[in-house]
Amino acid sequence: MGLPTAASVADLAVAARTLALRALSPLERALGARGGPGGAPLPPLWLRRHAGPVRAFRPSAEQALALLDRLGLVRPGLRVLDFGCGPGSLVPLLSGRLGPDGAYLGLDLHAASIHWCREAFAGDPRLRFERLEPAASRPWPAAADAWDLVLAKSVFTHLLEEEARAALAEIRRALAPGGRAVVTAFLFDGATFAGRPLPWFPCPDAHAEVRWRRAARPTAAVAWARESFAALAGASGLEEERFVAGFHPGGAAPPAGQDTLVLRPSD
Repeated sequence: MGLPTAASVADLAVAARTLALRALSPLERALGARGGPGGAPLPPLWLRRHAGPVRAFRPSAEQALALLDRLGLVRPGLRVLDFGCGPGSLVPLLSGRLGPDGAYLGLDLHAASIHWCREAFAGDPRLRFERLEPAASRPWPAAADAWDLVLAKSVFTHLLEEEARAALAEIRRALAPGGRAVVTAFLFDGATFAGRPLPWFPCPDAHAEVRWRRAARPTAAVAWARESFAALAGASGLEEERFVAGFHPGGAAPPAGQDTLVLRPSD
C-alpha cells in the first residue's frame, strides 16, 4: 500500500470535519439556534459548513439578495433557477418576493442538501429542488428557455474548464428570452498577471489562465483570467451586460469578495 496522497489526506480532513459537525448539530438545536434567513428552518450545522463558512450563511444570502435588488432583477412572478443552491440559504429571502405566480428551482450536486431542502420547503408548491448528476456533459433537470433569472453564486469558484464550459452552456439553454444570469467568480486581469504569480492562487503556474489555491484540491478555490472567462461565456452564447468588481484585478490576498457578472443571451 502506497503512502496517502495530499488529495486523499485533504478528503479525510473534510470527512472528519463533517462527522464532528454532525455530532455537534443536536447540541446546537438543544441550545436554541435561531432560524435561517427570513426565519426559515435552519439547516444543520454540518450542511451549513458544506456550503461555506458557518458564520457567513445568513449574511451571504442577505448580501446576495441586496445585490439582486440593486441590479433590479427581482420582481413578482419571476422564475428563478438557482444553480448550486446548497441547503437553500437564498430560498426564504427570494420566495417571499416572487409572488404567487413565481417559481424557484434549486439545483445542486450535494444529495444531502437537496434532501434537506425538499423536506424543509415541502409546503410551498412554487419551490422545487433537484440533484445534479456529477458528469459535466449531462443536461440539467430544467426546462429550456424557461427561466427569467439564473443564479450561480460561488459555483464557478469551484469549477475547472470542462465543468465551467458545460455549466455556461446549460445556463444559456435554461434562460428565457430576455432572461439574465448572475454569476460570481474570482476573476483576475490576465494582462496584469501574465507570467506573474497571482496572490492566493499560486497553482499551477504564473502563466495559466485558470489558477487555483491548493495543489491537492484544485476545485477548492478557482480563479479565472477575466478575458478567458468572457470567451468561454461567449462561446456558450452569453455576453456580459454588467460587471461588479469584488476580486478583480486580482491583487488581493486573501480575496475580499467575488466578482459578479450579469450575463444575457447574445443570440
